[in-house]
Amino acid sequence: MDDRELRMKIQALDPISSDVVVRSVDDSSSHELLEGIMETNTESSSRGPVRFLIGAAAVVALVLGGFVLFNGTDTPAEPPLALSLGEPDALASCMVLTADILDDVPLAFAGTVTAIEGETVTLTVDEWYVGGDASSVELSAPAGLEALIGSIEFTEGEQYLISAYDGVVNYCGFSGPATPELQAVYDEAFPG
Repeated sequence: MDDRELRMKIQALDPISSDVVVRSVDDSSSHELLEGIMETNTESSSRGPVRFLIGAAAVVALVLGGFVLFNGTDTPAEPPLALSLGEPDALASCMVLTADILDDVPLAFAGTVTAIEGETVTLTVDEWYVGGDASSVELSAPAGLEALIGSIEFTEGEQYLISAYDGVVNYCGFSGPATPELQAVYDEAFPG
């Protein structure tokens, strides 16, 4: 279900008719209405108008809250970047890790593992070195990868340095736990 379908379903359940004017939170008339409601003397012997104003304030608060919830300035959470940890390949070989080679990768980041569920490892991105802007990354780890030379064993709560080509994470020491040695190579390859 996309945002449009969700809004239509919520609108169908909304008890306020579609011809009711919805004011923006930033609209000065909204502020004036709320100030007027708040300054109204509730000690009056006639409860009808007071109840009406309280009810109107509640409706305005609900409408404004709904507006902020569905149309506010906050951007919706972006989907995580999806990367593969590759497929097992018994014939794979490794190159020696250097900053010059790492400098050519199209995607590199530092991230902390926040969840490991089955074959999926989720990392919160701490810093993008190159190629991305997502706040989280999901790594797909098919069974059998632990046998690869230079494969990565992930632990929840630990920080990792990850580089990738064409959506596949690099092994052989190009990606792994954020050790001082690997961090030094990343700092040299991506000076900032």
